Amino acid sequence: MRVACFGDSLTEGIPGVSFFEALEAMLPEDKLVNCGKSGDTVISLYRRIRRWRLQGPVDVAVLWVGVNDVLAKLSLGHSMLKRIMRQPRARDLAEFSAFYHRTLEILCGRANRVLAVSPLFVGEDLATPWNTELEGFCEVIASLSALFDAVQYLDLRTYLSERLPKERQSDYLPKSVAAIACDTLFLRSPAQVDSVASRRGLRLTLDGVHLNSEGAKGVAAALRKSIDALRPPSERLPGLGDPLIPLRPWGTVVPEAQRVHGQSAESPSSGQCF
Repeated sequence: MRVACFGDSLTEGIPGVSFFEALEAMLPEDKLVNCGKSGDTVISLYRRIRRWRLQGPVDVAVLWVGVNDVLAKLSLGHSMLKRIMRQPRARDLAEFSAFYHRTLEILCGRANRVLAVSPLFVGEDLATPWNTELEGFCEVIASLSALFDAVQYLDLRTYLSERLPKERQSDYLPKSVAAIACDTLFLRSPAQVDSVASRRGLRLTLDGVHLNSEGAKGVAAALRKSIDALRPPSERLPGLGDPLIPLRPWGTVVPEAQRVHGQSAESPSSGQCF
């Protein structure tokens, strides 16, 4: 299968440990394309996907976005960086919903299946206002996914939050843009990332957002099982256990009404994501 992964720095794999590289190793027979871009919000990713030119058909498009729409509120530095990079955050839940819906419409017209993934964390303490807001995003994504026959929702947040300690969760938050930049520049190996994460008291992330080794493995494992559930039955991999998403019959699942007309994914291109 050909799988295109759309998202922000979590998909791009910098800073922290890349789930994408782990997923590639788990799916050696499939062609995976990394279309992640650091800092993307739902609005900036939508604008980027509108210009999407990817050579050849796509079987599954993975959509994982939302955390930067909350992270942008964490400090003045994050807010200013979003303005400089022209990556505006959604102003409220309604705007997030509108742009996420438009993004799904485009992807449904250009891929056979879409896997809509819930945002993860802003800090590993799930009781903070930031994570409460993300929970609202998750509910919106789940509801929007149900509107499309071609879309499956993966509740990655719930799946991974079960791995967090029940007590004494770290209150570390990536409030400093400079600290994130330093992590990006100087933490060049998974061992270095994991060492810093441990000092910060974090279980799944480097800084409350970006993944460490355990987080990357968990994300890759969840995506592997979910992507496998989207295969034709005869091609599904053995020994993966129960799927994390409902199994649906394989076939032509994108109704004409959900397709986006105009420029297609098969247009002449450089084969890269923008």
